[in-house]
Amino acid sequence: MVNKSSQHTYIEIDKKAIQYNLKQLKKLIIKNYQFSLPTRPKPKNPPELLTIIKANAYGHGMCAVVDVLRKEGINFFGVSDIAEGVVLRKHKIKDPILILESVLPNQVDDIIKYNFTPMICAYDVAVKLNKAAKAKNKRVDIHIKVDTGMGRLGVWHNDAIDFIARVNKLGNLRIMGLMTHFPAADTDKVFTQKQLDILYEIVTTLDQSGLIIPYIHAANSMGLAGYKTHILNLARPGIMLYGLYPHPSLKTKVNLKPVMGVKSKVIFFKSIEQGQSISYGRTFFTKKPMCIATIPIGYNDGYFRSLSNKAEVLIEGKRCPVLGVVTMDQIIVDATHIDKLRLGTPVTIIGKQGPEEITADELALAAGTINYEVVCSLGNRLEHVYK
Repeated sequence: MVNKSSQHTYIEIDKKAIQYNLKQLKKLIIKNYQFSLPTRPKPKNPPELLTIIKANAYGHGMCAVVDVLRKEGINFFGVSDIAEGVVLRKHKIKDPILILESVLPNQVDDIIKYNFTPMICAYDVAVKLNKAAKAKNKRVDIHIKVDTGMGRLGVWHNDAIDFIARVNKLGNLRIMGLMTHFPAADTDKVFTQKQLDILYEIVTTLDQSGLIIPYIHAANSMGLAGYKTHILNLARPGIMLYGLYPHPSLKTKVNLKPVMGVKSKVIFFKSIEQGQSISYGRTFFTKKPMCIATIPIGYNDGYFRSLSNKAEVLIEGKRCPVLGVVTMDQIIVDATHIDKLRLGTPVTIIGKQGPEEITADELALAAGTINYEVVCSLGNRLEHVYK
C-alpha cells in the first residue's frame, strides 16, 4: 500500500467492489450449480468456492485480495505456481492452496513443506511426491487434471480412469479433486457441453468403482456464468471476481463492479502550433493549434504501445485522445478542450471521472487484446492503493 500523493500514477483497488462481486457470484453459483449424480447423495450445502487469485490476483494484489475474501468466509485459493503459494504462506495464510500449474519432481519437497495441494497429471511426479510424503510421514491432498479438449495440461480423458486408479494406489496421496478446463466456453457451447459429458462419464465410472473424489471442478468465469450443470460441485471464479466479464453476453446475467482503477496526474502541458509532430516516429501531426499534456504512464507501466493514437484518458470528466506513440514512461494527450488545466490535474486511465468512464474492455478493444491482459499488465507493474 502506498500513499496516494507520493505516486504520479497508481492502481486504485476498491475492496467493497470485491465483496459485492463475490455476493453476486454466490447467487449465480447457486442458480447454475445443481449438483446431482445418481451415484451420490444429494448435497445439503451449496457448492463451495475455489477463488482464483493467480497472476497476483489478475494484477489486483494477491495478499490484499485474499484478506478481503477470507473476511467473507472464503478459505480455498488457486494460484499459478509454488512461488505464488509461498507468498501466501509468508502472508500467514494457512488455508488450502491449489497449485494450478503442473509441478516438477524436484518441487515435491516444497509442496510438503508449505502444505500445498498440487494439480497432478504426470505419474512420475505422483510417484516422487508419494515417496517424499512417506519419508516424512505425511499425506498430501492432490487434484488430478483431465484434458477434455484444452490440449494444455492434464492426462488425456481416454486415459484418465487408468491413470487415476494408478495414482489412487499411492498410499501417501489422497485424491481430493478432479478437474478440467474449458478453452471455448465463450465461443463453442457444443464443444463445452461435450467436455461436461466426458467429465460426467469419468466421474460416474469412478463412483461406481468405489472411488469417490470429493471435488469436481471445471468452470472458469465464462463456464460458471454461461452454463448450468449438475456435474460440478466446486466453483472457481476468476476474472469476474474482479468485476470484469469474460464475454459481453454475461452482462445481462450478473451485475459486477470493476475493482481496479488507474489514476495519474498531468506532469507537464504546453501550447503548440499547427503542423507540429508528436512523439517518436512522427505518427501524429497537429491540424490546428493545440494544448497538449504529458501523463506519466507508458509501456514500462503496462500501458500497451499498441494504444498509440487509439486510446483516451479522462481529464476533468472529458475524454482526451492519446496523441502519437506511447513511450516507455509517458503518453501525450490532447488537452485543448480542458478549461482549468494545471500541473497535478488528476487523470483517469481506467475508471470513472464525472459522467465519463474508461474501462479495461475499452482499452483491450483498442489494443487488440482481452481485458485479462490489460489488468494483469497494469496491475503487476504499478503501485497499489486500497480503499
